[in-house]
Parts: sequence; structure tokens; C-alpha cells
Amino acid sequence: MAYTSDDLSEISRAIVDLGAGKRVVRVSKGDGMIEYGQADLAALKMIEARIISSLNSLSGKKSCFRVSTSKGL
Repeated sequence: MAYTSDDLSEISRAIVDLGAGKRVVRVSKGDGMIEYGQADLAALKMIEARIISSLNSLSGKKSCFRVSTSKGL
């Protein structure tokens, strides 16, 4: 599925709304609506990352991930 910047802004808005305390958000997908709740916040963040990756690959931008670890001491 090809994502658009509108898809990204809608998912980002849903993440912000859930983070602000809204219990349920609705996101349009195709000709329907999907409801997400507080428990779906991690799933929405993964969808957001997938959309960003897709949009970056379409525009030719390269992704870079920075990983840091710690022993927790």
C-alpha cells in the first residue's frame, strides 16, 4: 500500500490525541474508519514508523538508526 503525507499526519494526530488522554481515536483507512484506544498506542507508533519509512523510500531519503545500549549500572 502506498502511503501519503495525509496518512502520516492522521496517524501522528491520533498518537498525540491518545498521549493527551483521549480514550479512543478514529483513523480513516480507505473507505472505512478504524478505532484505536490507549492499549493500541504502541501499534500506532509502529504504523507511523512504517509510513515514514515508506515515504522516505519514495522520496529517495536514506534511513539511519542510532542504537545505544547500557549495562544499566
